[in-house]
Amino acid sequence: MCTCFVDRRNDLLIGMNFDNNGMKFELNTSIPNSFIVDIYTDFGKQPSFGINSQKTFVNNLSVDSNGNGLYKRISKTRTLNVYLVKNLLEGNIEINDLDTYLDTMEIVNALNLCTHNLITDKNGNVWVVEPGRGNIKNNANESSYFIMTNFSIIDYNAGKKYTDWGFDRYINVKKYLDNKDKLSVKDAFSILEKVKQTGEWKTELSMVYSKNENKIYYCYNADYKNILEYKFKKH
Repeated sequence: MCTCFVDRRNDLLIGMNFDNNGMKFELNTSIPNSFIVDIYTDFGKQPSFGINSQKTFVNNLSVDSNGNGLYKRISKTRTLNVYLVKNLLEGNIEINDLDTYLDTMEIVNALNLCTHNLITDKNGNVWVVEPGRGNIKNNANESSYFIMTNFSIIDYNAGKKYTDWGFDRYINVKKYLDNKDKLSVKDAFSILEKVKQTGEWKTELSMVYSKNENKIYYCYNADYKNILEYKFKKH
């Protein structure tokens, strides 16, 4: 259960709360000029979300299953969305090739998981991948912002039945963004604080990327008074 938004008005800002239910995770900055959060699963360590040196952001959020997009063996024309996350963050898939890649590859879920992905390039263009449902591309000039939580965006946009997983968080983020003409890093953290989670799923890492400042600001355990910084090196 997580919340993510992309605001592309006066700056390209990407905000995300990583809500965790006890999985071991760690921040990995071993790949030069990259900020990646890895999680430990039964299949080893896997990247969960982050930004690479090309300023490509990817995440992997829980979503309800519609019975399609379930795990199948990978092939030349099929891959798992956890591999999509990994290959994008590690630069094995170039963002300029993503449209062709998504047109030619079937993306399915990992075993016993159901997730969807938000991908953003350095210009604020957004792709959403929902295995078993389809893909969305939302260009930077189509809207001021884009939000993802834990319900199917494709089902919601199509007027189909969807679960309310994270819908309250979606509405809270939307209301805040609709009432702002422009957004700052401080504003982005205010949004994340409003939708932080406690209980079984806890907000354990929050981050805001600013294109203008070439930085990621982040904190652990919803401690929004103690913000850390990760500065990208200029090419």
